[in-house]
Amino acid sequence: MKRRIRAKTIGLLFLSALFVINSSVRAQDPTPTPTPSPEVATQPTTPPAAAAAPTPETDFWKREQMTGDWGGDRLRLKAEGLEIEVSLTQFYQGVADGGIRRGSEYTGIFKTNFKFNLGQMKKSWMWWSAQVQSEIRFGGPLLGGTGTINPVNTAAIIPGANGSVVSVTAANLTRLIPIDLAKGNLFVVGFGRYNLLDLVDEDFFGGSGLGKFFNIAQNGPLTALRQIPLITNGATFAYVKGGQPRFTLAVLDPNDHSTDAGLDDLLADGVTIAPTIFFPAKYFGKTAKHSFGGAITTKAYTPFDAIRQIVIPGPSLNPILPQRGSWSVNYTFRQFIVERGPKNGWGFFSQVSFADKDTSPITTFLNLGLGGNGLFKSRPRDEFGVAYAYTDLSRVLKDNLNLLTQAGRRPRAEHQVEMFYNFHITPWLRLTGDLQVIRPTRAIASTAIVPGARLAMSF
Repeated sequence: MKRRIRAKTIGLLFLSALFVINSSVRAQDPTPTPTPSPEVATQPTTPPAAAAAPTPETDFWKREQMTGDWGGDRLRLKAEGLEIEVSLTQFYQGVADGGIRRGSEYTGIFKTNFKFNLGQMKKSWMWWSAQVQSEIRFGGPLLGGTGTINPVNTAAIIPGANGSVVSVTAANLTRLIPIDLAKGNLFVVGFGRYNLLDLVDEDFFGGSGLGKFFNIAQNGPLTALRQIPLITNGATFAYVKGGQPRFTLAVLDPNDHSTDAGLDDLLADGVTIAPTIFFPAKYFGKTAKHSFGGAITTKAYTPFDAIRQIVIPGPSLNPILPQRGSWSVNYTFRQFIVERGPKNGWGFFSQVSFADKDTSPITTFLNLGLGGNGLFKSRPRDEFGVAYAYTDLSRVLKDNLNLLTQAGRRPRAEHQVEMFYNFHITPWLRLTGDLQVIRPTRAIASTAIVPGARLAMSF
């Protein structure tokens, strides 16, 4: 019965999408409109100004949001300093072959994001902004049966990994300190509660599982998962030059607070410090960027301690004493191959990262691929991506694993290939096809074939 209900659900989802496709052949804009960056900690906001309100788009199929301008109220609120974003993203994903067992799951995320330009609301708050974001996760559990260490759907674990979970995933204040605004030079200081995946502001990968790749491997260096939780409290600092971050620093509570406020025990178990330095470049006349980052935490860990972002094999066969000072380092490179403008085009990306074997379950991670928008000239808004990821485990974890739980076989490095295509049916409706081919960590699992679909709606 449960499988029949799920089959009907996905059938209705795609029938709805096909109806809109047939009704909106003219919905594709000639030029893409990049999504505003959610990275409040490193991206400068426009200083308060009395700008004329833009003309609302009245055509239902060309609106940026399905509900339009609310009779002019949406644009009026934005001009007064309040921007409201509401979205619904649904997933259907399954193990079609291989892994440990077959199966499928339907999940969804309903998200609201309120952005406040406080300077437009009150002049004495010039250069201040705020964000309050909530997420409702519903549906079945994170897809299992793959035998992998990396979740095959990043969004399905935020703010929980099963059933209906409601959370305020971001609530923070940001202060801009201008240096030379004409040149785009300034400092940015922020503090509060953050969904740290939202801060991965990348053109070719990232997206928190809601916009680009599904798998968590394409959402940041996995070695940092021990030190940096998904949702937590902390403070951020950035130096921005030429409108781009050159140096960022985050000081965070090392505990995940996805479903609690985390204020009663703030920094009780230690602190995580995560700096990153960026080096913009140009190769072959196209924009490129290098970044070197790291994270270190004073909280005590073993490689077997749970991390909600990954599935750790266990339990430990031998007692292991927790150690403080868990660390990770990473390098990321991005290079536009086709560049039509800022955040408009596609290119190459790669990540390499390492971590402490005594505290981190993942000690070596490699990721490379292609991604961006406008692969086809007639579809400039559509995004795509194809990537390969290599994930290897700590030798301490492998040596102390109870192999009885692994059918007597040691875990192995995980190899994963993912490809997706975002089809923009309208500016406010996007249908994504995704395919993952994974050689899982668990040696008893065969190569898993994991297809998936995502339907995202902006209200």
